[in-house]
Amino acid sequence: MGDHDGQKLTPREMVRAHAYPVLAAVSTVALVVIAASLVPIARQADRMNQCLAAPDGPGCHRDR
Repeated sequence: MGDHDGQKLTPREMVRAHAYPVLAAVSTVALVVIAASLVPIARQADRMNQCLAAPDGPGCHRDR
């Protein structure tokens, strides 16, 4: 960091200096994983909506 030029950082200072970028990266990865895990649910909901709009359409099973 700019105020630590030429100085050796203690482990505590290293953690404090890198905490924000690490937490931001973890947050970004978590949001991407959550969004990817919602894709199958969205596809299923779309199929169900299509079946409600046209109950005899392809992919709709009346016996379920």
